[in-house]
Amino acid sequence: MRARWTSDPCYAFFGVDGTECSFLIYLSEVEWFCPVLPWRNQTAAAPSTKPPPRVQAAFQRDLSYLLELIGSGKESLIFMKKRIRHLATQWLRASYKLEKKLAGKPRDQKQILIHIGFLTEESGDVFSPRVLKGGPLGEMVQWADILAVLFILGHSLKITVSLKELQRGL
Repeated sequence: MRARWTSDPCYAFFGVDGTECSFLIYLSEVEWFCPVLPWRNQTAAAPSTKPPPRVQAAFQRDLSYLLELIGSGKESLIFMKKRIRHLATQWLRASYKLEKKLAGKPRDQKQILIHIGFLTEESGDVFSPRVLKGGPLGEMVQWADILAVLFILGHSLKITVSLKELQRGL
């Protein structure tokens, strides 16, 4: 850790600052290589005594909120939104068929944090500038489809494309 703690931004994300203390905290609370330090506040990691209330998932067919969640400003995000709009009719038709098959069977709504790491500035985001120039689109096609399906199935999504947004989401 001493030699490589600056080699990956994930260390800084988890509070590693080059001090022995930050190394120990990282190794005990993030990687679990060391036992939990007795002087650290354990209440945050302690399991809740009362389970969170269960929310039933309901099919969502208005995709405008999903398109808003995805954001804008990057060509790759614009591409994903276009794909979702283009396939919306097919997605919605499939959701009606699935809803009929499930026939009112309850499903728990999941709280899902989705971090599209390859689009972050920290990763170099080599995809966005090449989207409109015939660059590799496979990853963005897959992400667009995953986002659309999870949203239509009724799950609560939080989508991030930067480490700052990810930190706020955690």
